[in-house]
Formats: sequence, C-alpha cells, structure tokens
Amino acid sequence: MARFGESSDHTSSAFGRYIAEAVFWTPATLLPRQNIVWQAVDENTSKVTIHHNGITQDVYISVTPEGQPTKVSFQRWSNANPEGVYRLQPFGGYLSEFRNIAGFRLPTHVEAGNFFGTDDYFPFYLVDVTNLQFPQAK
Repeated sequence: MARFGESSDHTSSAFGRYIAEAVFWTPATLLPRQNIVWQAVDENTSKVTIHHNGITQDVYISVTPEGQPTKVSFQRWSNANPEGVYRLQPFGGYLSEFRNIAGFRLPTHVEAGNFFGTDDYFPFYLVDVTNLQFPQAK
C-alpha cells in the first residue's frame, strides 16, 4: 500500500511504488489506454509509460520467450539512499517461481529493492506466495 501526500517528493515516490506494485501483482491494471502507453524496446523487453496528474513513470519489463515477466526496472524518485535526499535512483526486482492458479500463470516469488542493477542493490521486498484466493462472483 502506498499513500500519496505530505509533499510533492513523497507523492512522486509513492507513485513509483504504486506502479511497481501494479506491475508485480496486477499487470492488467496497466493495459493500454489513455495515459498508459506500451512500446517494444527489444525482443525481450517492453516499456510502459504511465502518466497521472503531472507525474510520468517509465517501467521496463523483461519477459521470457513465452511472455512471462521476469524482471522489472525503473528510475524511482526516492530518498532511500545514504544521503536521505530525494532523487531518481534505480529500483526494480525479479519475478519467479510461476505457477498456474485458477487459470492464471502467476509469480509466487517476488523480490525487489533500491539500486537495482548496481552493486548497492538491496532487495528489501521479498514475497513468497503460499496461498492465493480470488473473490467469488455473487
């Protein structure tokens, strides 16, 4: 959960987290429409650009030949650095251990953190899904 507010720095940082969570857990929320644009970067990478209330976030998603997302990376506005200063810095993570659940192929292991792709990468977000239930229609 990310909450917006306090300052423009906090809002921009929360937006980055919101987008990361959407890519990791609910990618259908990022289907192409107004303010959400997809483009191919190369054979295994796509970029989604999300615009919302004057904030823009580009996210790079690497996929397997079958289209399974395995890596997410982007520049996130954050003060999670030794200086405690808000700035753009690498953020991202890996999705793995895919399983078929209720007709969907979903990752059951996700790890993510700041300084993704650098020697300072620290995966502070580590999730192993052990149970998943979808809401039932009435």
